[in-house]
Amino acid sequence: MEDRPHNSMAVQTCNREFEREREHPWLWLKYHTIFAQMEKKQGCEAVKPSSYTPIADLLVDLTDTQQEQHLFLVSSANLRVASPVWRKLLDPDSKFAPLKTVSVDGKEYKKITVEGVEVEALQIILGILHYDTQKVPQIWTSRLEKMQIAPATRFFKLDFLILRDLALLLDQYDCLGITSHFAVGWLGSGMDKAVLCDPDYTAIGCEDWIFMASVFGRLQSGAGVCYLITKLVSEKLIKDVCVDNRGPEQEAKYYRWKRRPCAPVDSGNSTIVKAEVGDGNMTPVETRSHNGITFDLVEVSLDSVPETILDFILERRSSLSRRMLSPLYDFVQEFLHTDSTKDTRGRFCANKECSAIALGSLIHSLKEHGFQHLLTKGLAECQLLPEGRFSLQDLVSRIQEVQVTTFQVRNIHRAMESDDLDGLIKRWAVIQTSASKSTNRLPRERVSGVPHNYSMFQRNDRDIGNPQNNYTQTCPLALTLAKIKADSNDVLESVKGYETCQV
Repeated sequence: MEDRPHNSMAVQTCNREFEREREHPWLWLKYHTIFAQMEKKQGCEAVKPSSYTPIADLLVDLTDTQQEQHLFLVSSANLRVASPVWRKLLDPDSKFAPLKTVSVDGKEYKKITVEGVEVEALQIILGILHYDTQKVPQIWTSRLEKMQIAPATRFFKLDFLILRDLALLLDQYDCLGITSHFAVGWLGSGMDKAVLCDPDYTAIGCEDWIFMASVFGRLQSGAGVCYLITKLVSEKLIKDVCVDNRGPEQEAKYYRWKRRPCAPVDSGNSTIVKAEVGDGNMTPVETRSHNGITFDLVEVSLDSVPETILDFILERRSSLSRRMLSPLYDFVQEFLHTDSTKDTRGRFCANKECSAIALGSLIHSLKEHGFQHLLTKGLAECQLLPEGRFSLQDLVSRIQEVQVTTFQVRNIHRAMESDDLDGLIKRWAVIQTSASKSTNRLPRERVSGVPHNYSMFQRNDRDIGNPQNNYTQTCPLALTLAKIKADSNDVLESVKGYETCQV
């Protein structure tokens, strides 16, 4: 390049100045900035433009997501025909600031810039605009295909990041129509599979599928598959997105639980192999373990989700949460403040001792699972939601874990004097002892009616499903709580995603 000797002389001058004034540390920043600018300029000059047409009259300068520069020589006429945005920008009589002119191999070109997108996304658009469709992908690229393809030819394929940036560019420059032939193949590759695996529309970190569906859904050819994607992803988000809205509403943050992949072990030499790192390298803000599996709570971005759909997701999540918690809150408040002798619906236990045991265990369980606020009288519906980050699935799991301890002795769940209760418990103990002894002497079928395997107390909901006999009876309190849990699970199963009008 002609100016390289000049740059070299400038570097030498800077070195001499730095040596002469090295006793002033603040000068380091000044010269470091000069060197960085020179290196950047020389690096840009080394980038060789890719040409899409022999009659190019425009240079497209892209700075991609990795801050790398890419140059493309294109026909401005093709861009102007496809995009009204480019048409205004490239119009000689445009009211915008005049485009800069650059020289490439001795020829002058007008220059436009594009920033912050994957280079493959722009290459796909430019390829379509210049009839170079052999390089345009027809379908989604599976992970296996990516592993088998050389990095130099990767732009022939398609993945989530490329498709998202492609949608951004098509929306920004209003040229969606050029992709009508390709949209269904790009988006719908996973819809004809029995099990959605790749693309995984609901994967954590891939929430922008809703944005992509909102863009390509404007095409008649893509409306059907985009309708299904929007419904599928929004339904998943209603169930498992956690909202942290303790700050101002505009600063709300969103999270999802991500299963941490296990590192496979080589059985031959017991060498631990590192697990594949997922896209994004999300840093967990919280970690939980369940049944030996570790889950990380990671922040996700819903900034690109259209406002109408995001409002629907958040409103449905909030209303369904209140729908789950209202029966539990009513049950707790009635239990605390209602005379069991006046219970006309059979929801409570008339036995004071059984009720006292149940109340103590219920209060302890509510506090253990973050529902202590439900003990407060007079809460408005909007105050039922627990504090902190939680999802609809979290809420159902926590409701399922609420327990009460009650008697399960037959005829004990009625009003009775303390002496009657003591007598009933003593008879239970005698029967239990006799059953244990009889089991050792007689065949099991001879003593099948004797509760030798039954506890006097019922602590878990799963025990409600055990066969009842002449000696056991489930407390109405336990039955009422079990019904509340079953209903909350039914609410979760009834969730439906956002439905647009199909074309």
